[in-house]
Amino acid sequence: MKNNKIALGLLTSLLATTSVADSISDFNNSWAGKALAMQRQLDIAAPLKDNNILGTHNSYNSSVYTTPVRYLDPQQNYSIGDQLRMGARFIELDAHWTAHTQGWPWEWGNALLLCHSGIGTSIGSLHVGCSTMDRFVKDGLQDVRSWLDQNPNEVIILYIEDHTDGHHQDLLNILNDKLSGKIYASGGCKAIPDTLSKLQVRQAGKQVILWKDSGCSSNASLANLAFTGLGNIGRIWEDGTNIGFINGLFNGGVDRISAADVTTAFKTGGNIVNLDHMVLNDGRLAAGVWSWDNNEPNNYGGNQDCAVQWSNGRWDDTNCAGSYAYACHQPGTNNWYVTQQKGAWSGGAAACAAVGNGYQFDVPTNSFDNEQLKAAKGSAVSHVWLNHNDIAVEGQWVIPNVTTTVATANYRSLTDGRSNLCLDVSNSNTANGTPIQLWSCNGTNAQKWWYDAANGYMRSALNSNKCLDNRGQAFNGGELVLWDCVDSNNLRFDWINNTLRNRIDNNIAVDAYGTNAGSRVGQWSFHGGLNQQW
Repeated sequence: MKNNKIALGLLTSLLATTSVADSISDFNNSWAGKALAMQRQLDIAAPLKDNNILGTHNSYNSSVYTTPVRYLDPQQNYSIGDQLRMGARFIELDAHWTAHTQGWPWEWGNALLLCHSGIGTSIGSLHVGCSTMDRFVKDGLQDVRSWLDQNPNEVIILYIEDHTDGHHQDLLNILNDKLSGKIYASGGCKAIPDTLSKLQVRQAGKQVILWKDSGCSSNASLANLAFTGLGNIGRIWEDGTNIGFINGLFNGGVDRISAADVTTAFKTGGNIVNLDHMVLNDGRLAAGVWSWDNNEPNNYGGNQDCAVQWSNGRWDDTNCAGSYAYACHQPGTNNWYVTQQKGAWSGGAAACAAVGNGYQFDVPTNSFDNEQLKAAKGSAVSHVWLNHNDIAVEGQWVIPNVTTTVATANYRSLTDGRSNLCLDVSNSNTANGTPIQLWSCNGTNAQKWWYDAANGYMRSALNSNKCLDNRGQAFNGGELVLWDCVDSNNLRFDWINNTLRNRIDNNIAVDAYGTNAGSRVGQWSFHGGLNQQW
């Protein structure tokens, strides 16, 4: 009976985890999820101070981690990893040097825990408000690391709220252990500079911008690693705890961020919006979309490859041969100009150059600039061309004036958890239909892949326009091949933990059929085995 109860408990836990994963995948595959992903690519070369970033406040204080002895007043509903999957790109971890009673009694003592004290006083070594059973900082950082490894082209801001009581070497040791090679070094005691972009971080081979408050650390290595402030990056947050609600009743109201607040913050030049209880269905994530209009781009008729801004300020994809005015921008400013000249999309560069004063054919990369363009267009112009197109590859929208993309430096090997063999393109052949197999890991481009999260493609380093494809075969037993990265759900996948799930059906996973070099790789019902972990 005991074993049956354990098995039932494990099954219940697996079903709950799968349900959450399915819900997030459904959102990411919805119009809002796709639009947010495209926006995160669109602003990759723009300074962070001009980005629109959704994130979470006190990311660790989640009901997922609640037990009778910890996190009893949670501010989040999802795990840290799932918050990142939902689109959070600002994560906050409060690090407290406080008492813990985890493990064996002889292991009890002080450690860096993730907790929500909020009081600022101590009883002995216990920070009042923390639990001795709260999660370790190292656990939260491991959650972050796991997601980063699965999404090597993404960049996040990681905020460490410092209540370490000067135990900076302990904090540094954990950072080096969990995020080794991932952090973009500050260079020592400075705020995030106005010029820093996600592209610069990725070109340096990094993924994390670390902000630690409470001033510059006396630990030289930590000071060289962490930024001491956000600089000119604006941030708003809320307090969604029950204690915060009660305090608000006695102190002038409850401060909560609504969907309208998200839209307004971005339109008026705000950068980071940190949400409590970030969920999929309350409209606040969708409110972060400022670019594409509802259900756009849709490539209607199969020939819509160029973007226009409509009269409402939102975007549509349309035929590049249409005749519209052009959106011109002075780089480094918020100045936009709409030409009187009209023509096909291809005439945009020349038309904007003729305006003079350094104007270039461009596309807004944030909501504030999009509003400036809408104002420059005025009521007399309904449509204006944007310098944004997917002419070369359907669904892969080109970012103007960005000569190096994240894809160039972020291909990596995928190793089967059961055999330790690598996902390999047979004979390095890039022809459509080339089988995908397991092979001894050799570091060649035939074994390197880039997960294009915006589209759900797994692109090959042999040719970035070639992707994993199931060719519409039956899921159970269907074999993967290499194929052109076309707009088809047969080529779309979701990273869920260490598994690669088919976007058509997240209950289907990429599966290694054998354990020998040359064994085929295909798809099978998800069962959590090592041969489905990469």
